[in-house]
Parts: sequence; structure tokens; C-alpha cells
Amino acid sequence: MTDYTHDTTWVTSKEILLKTGISRATLNNYIKMGIIPRPLVKKPVGDMKGTKKIGYFPYTVLERIEWVKRLKREGNSMEDIAIHLKDIPINIGQGTDVESRGAERRTKFMLTGRQDQVFEEPLKLTLDDIRYPAYLINYDFQVDWVNHQAEDSIFWQKVSLIKDRESRNIFKLFFHWQFHNRVRNWRDLFAFHMSFARIKYTRSWMENIYQGISEKEAAILLEIYDRVEPFPAQTITDRTIVLLMENGTSETFQVYSTFFKEGIFFLYGPSGF
Repeated sequence: MTDYTHDTTWVTSKEILLKTGISRATLNNYIKMGIIPRPLVKKPVGDMKGTKKIGYFPYTVLERIEWVKRLKREGNSMEDIAIHLKDIPINIGQGTDVESRGAERRTKFMLTGRQDQVFEEPLKLTLDDIRYPAYLINYDFQVDWVNHQAEDSIFWQKVSLIKDRESRNIFKLFFHWQFHNRVRNWRDLFAFHMSFARIKYTRSWMENIYQGISEKEAAILLEIYDRVEPFPAQTITDRTIVLLMENGTSETFQVYSTFFKEGIFFLYGPSGF
């Protein structure tokens, strides 16, 4: 018989409540919503007098619960959180949750193109070493980090020199005349980013998305908001985007996106990347 009490692969419901600070009602609600799996109910081992049976969960449930708490702090509803997590399985084994090592390995492959290395230590990324256009937007959809490749081939302006945070709003940047003068199908890039905004924000948010938004700009964003679907909130996704340039040429990118605590990261790899 497996000793669940001393196996760090498993954690009891009692330990979960103590370690995370959530109530038993909240734990049961997470199970009901499918956010965490149903426990394995076993006879307790060790000093648990008066307890006939107790639930054991994969240890990585602790990581999942902390993830839920973070998403709630960011203003997400429990329904949206459940949708966000439903396709992200929990692996049995401490420290092997998809959000940690699995996501780290795929992110490393996405940035370097190498998958032959086994990562035993937490992944550390040096964003300045990325050689393809890339940027990070926070959950107010403001660009927090951008490399010069993205400034030159996506935004067509020096975003990193813009000091005012609201002026770095991703949609405001795409309304800039330099971008419109070069990219004919600029609405496609609006729609792509709007699908991420729809994960979190309501339609009315568009009218106050940044300071000084004009009626024409708000109308365009509302029209795009109404016709796009929320982007699947998976760990890492990719989509092909073709930019049609005003000079008659086109550029095809494989755009990878992933969710971090700080925001959403985008990387524009070449076609077939």
C-alpha cells in the first residue's frame, strides 16, 4: 500500500487548506468546476485519530490553486478561470505541473528552437537575446517590453522611448499613422490582439481603453470586438499572420503567444518556424 502521507507526490485536503488558506467550501467548489481533480479517498496513514477516510490530491494542485488566486486578483471571474484552466492538465509529481516545467520547456523551444536540453533548474529567459520581433503587454494592454526588431517591423516606431504608459497601449500604437501608412490589413492585427482582450474585458471597456481615444477609434474597436472570438487561454499558442504592406509586398509570421504573471508575451517567428 502506498504511504500517501509521506509521498510528496500527494497532498491531503487538510494540508491544502493549511498551505493555501482557502476554505473547504472553496476547495469543493474548485473540484465541482473541474479546476482541480477529484481526490483519491483513502484510509489515512499516520496520526489522524478519529478520521476514517481522507482525500489525497496530486501535489501540483497547490500550484493550480495559487494560479487561480492570481487570476482572481487580476479581476477574472471563476467561470473564466475554469475555462482558462480546463485544457491544462495537472500532472502527478511535485513540480511537474504544465504551468511550470512543461511551459518552461515549450517556452525555451519557442525562443531558441532547441529541445534537446533537459531543464532541471527553473527556466531563466534573457529577453534581450531574442532575435525575432517580440513584445510583452500587461493586462491593461500596454507594452511593457519590446525589442528593436518589433519596433522596426511591427510597430514602425520607437515604442521603448515612449514614457507615458497609456500611450504604449497596444491599440493606440496600431492607430499610429506610421503603422497605417505601411500595413494595408492593419485591422487583422487589431482583431488578433482584440481576441486576447475579450478573455478579460467587456465591450464597454473599449470606450475607455486609453486616454484621449476618439469616437472614430472607439467605433473601430467596438466593431472589431463584436466580431472576434476570445482567444483560447492556453499555455502557448501560435497563429499565422500575414501583413500586407502598402508597397505590394507581404510578410508572413508565425506568432507565438503565452501568458505570464506580468502579461501576455508575443513572438513573431518566420513562416514555418
